[in-house]
Amino acid sequence: MPLQPVLRFLGFFLLALGLATPRLAAQCGPDGYDGGPCCARTLPNLPKLTSFTQGAARVTFKDCGIELHDGVSATWQSFQILSTSGQSCDDFRAQVNIRGPGNVLWWSGLVRLQYSRTWAESTTSGSLRQVWRFLVNGDLRPTVALGTTPDRLPPCAPAHQSRVRWSGYLDLAQECGTTLPLRRAWMLTHACDDFDHRPGFARAGTFHPDRSYTFVGPGAGFVPSITEPIEGTPSSPFEAVRSKQPLPGAIACGMEEPAIHSINPITQTCPCAAGPAQFALADLSAFTTCGTTLANPTPGPLVPGFASMAIGHWTNPAVFPGLQSLRWNVGGYDVSDPCIGSFQHELYFGVTTLGGNPAFQVLASGFGAPLPPTFIDQASSVNNAGVLVMNVPFVSRRILNFNH
Repeated sequence: MPLQPVLRFLGFFLLALGLATPRLAAQCGPDGYDGGPCCARTLPNLPKLTSFTQGAARVTFKDCGIELHDGVSATWQSFQILSTSGQSCDDFRAQVNIRGPGNVLWWSGLVRLQYSRTWAESTTSGSLRQVWRFLVNGDLRPTVALGTTPDRLPPCAPAHQSRVRWSGYLDLAQECGTTLPLRRAWMLTHACDDFDHRPGFARAGTFHPDRSYTFVGPGAGFVPSITEPIEGTPSSPFEAVRSKQPLPGAIACGMEEPAIHSINPITQTCPCAAGPAQFALADLSAFTTCGTTLANPTPGPLVPGFASMAIGHWTNPAVFPGLQSLRWNVGGYDVSDPCIGSFQHELYFGVTTLGGNPAFQVLASGFGAPLPPTFIDQASSVNNAGVLVMNVPFVSRRILNFNH
């Protein structure tokens, strides 16, 4: 590892420790992933996930423009943590139901929630809040009531037993030291064929090369847009890479590895047929204090680096998540992991949020350094055997958390 980036990283790390302020209020605290030695394992401290129903937005993009935007109701329920003796240590499962006018069921299915990270933020009212982010993916099935027009029903559904794979995220926010209910923000996206029906994998084919589909909550105050700010920074020392280590009969949670990353924008384009530049493409690279590295791969059948799709933004500063832009993202990288002695190409899906309330690190001693306002989170896409998959529901062995 070059000496100059290491010194720069240590400087930021010491600054974070120096800025640590009073201990976190009741109900807020660290998740158990910080501060361990390289390749160490941990047992996470995660919040209880509870059912909720929320007004949401449905958006269909065609030729990278907005074709459809209306309101739906979404219920997330029956949260269960997946067995720690199986293939996970911080994964949850939930039932998602999406309903149209008259409470008519349009979509339903089980999704997997992979815990990503936590942070604290100050609100417009001056209170403190902790946010936990989960990365989500799974199959939803449409009902007959949805109809068959391609702006509402992805044409891929009939070819795959009415299964459509969605990916995105769920943020849960708790007001520290209060009994106020959790606040939520989330997104589920099924992108155009170039990303969600990639050749060489299950469910490959030509179904909707010109359309992408998205659900977003809360729907109140959300404005779909194809011109949101993009990711990009020459270098940033926030936040970390975290991996799950295979053990006999189980997967163990690994401690976070503090990381320096860079995202260098290449171009903005429309890979979903012809249209305006809704997508941003970039080179992404990263290295950690434990020696893990990520770099853009040589050309191949997968995504050559980092890509993200503009979805829209929220407009009410008093309602979580505040004034925030939203992008769905995907990436393909060559990853070297000295903890398990591997070098392989990995595929990732996730989310980028830009803006919102001022955010801070959560440390065992209290709040730490301010975090830059762009949050980039991605989870690797593999099956239960650890083999790379695309186009279908997946589990994750590595989590990326970057800020700039």
